[in-house]
Amino acid sequence: MTTKKPSTGISRRSALKGIGAAGLVGAVGFPLMINPAFAASSLKGKTIGFSMTHATNDWLVQMRSGVVNSCEAKGAKSIVLDANDKPSKQITDLETLAVQKVDAVIISTFHSEAIAAGVRAVNEAGIPVIVLSSSLAGNVDWTTHMATDTAGTARAAGEFFVKKLGGKGKVVQIEGKPGSKVNQARGKGWRDVMEATPGIEIVGHAIAHYQKSEALRHMEDILQRERQIDAVYCHNDGMAMGVIQAAKEAGRLNEMFITGYDGMRDDAMEAIYKGEMLATWEYLPFGVEAVDAAERILAGQSVPKEIQFPSPLISKDNILDYYDPATGKRKTAPSALSSVL
Repeated sequence: MTTKKPSTGISRRSALKGIGAAGLVGAVGFPLMINPAFAASSLKGKTIGFSMTHATNDWLVQMRSGVVNSCEAKGAKSIVLDANDKPSKQITDLETLAVQKVDAVIISTFHSEAIAAGVRAVNEAGIPVIVLSSSLAGNVDWTTHMATDTAGTARAAGEFFVKKLGGKGKVVQIEGKPGSKVNQARGKGWRDVMEATPGIEIVGHAIAHYQKSEALRHMEDILQRERQIDAVYCHNDGMAMGVIQAAKEAGRLNEMFITGYDGMRDDAMEAIYKGEMLATWEYLPFGVEAVDAAERILAGQSVPKEIQFPSPLISKDNILDYYDPATGKRKTAPSALSSVL
């Protein structure tokens, strides 16, 4: 396999009285299916802090919505702090939650090592930590970490490509944020398989930070440069939609197949239904599951330190299990936590 050079491209209630509406995030995005049992939730009256790097893509908006909506449904208060993609602010946000002595802290980050000081502040306060997706680093601790076997799924994606291509072809990789451990695993697992297949050449590689617009721009450049592209591997569905747009506008969509990751966007589900995108791998936003885990932890129940969720392939063969073409919406589902414990 040959590879071309990448493109560059502080009591709990009283402490919280001072927090205004700016610290809270409204319920938006991916709809939540509420279990009637939540009415008797042990989380009632508790406060859950949620620190996130940012919420600039659809999957993260769905994560945030899952936390906020599920807390509301269970009678808990949520404090959502967005770091605007600045590790220094996420450290401050975590230190703030530690001083406020919230009941549990949920963390989503793309800067695992850089925010270690903030996580340690939460650890020192004795507050349970629930980590979503990318793990933490830097001599810190957490109560539970929710993810999928990303590396294994990425290798399966690579094998999927090899099979679909018959072991030969020219492929492109569009990746997300380099600092994300999930992004790194999504890339390495796939590339390991590509590099073990002599007949496959990676002719394009771009970093698009999980943004559709960036993927569109990079793919336009790659399409101008490369006369043959047989397949494109995208690290999320938003970027896949950008690639699809670029290929359509160039009149070359039928020359290649395109895959995504996450399986939560309505437009990506529609694209699979229509045959414009070949497949995606489901990656839950974990917001609802995180609040369920907080409920179990604060009730004194045992929760595994590492929880892995399945990451099934979604293709035209099973798209109707996930997508309702009558409404154009991705089908909703209850929390998946019980299914993996």
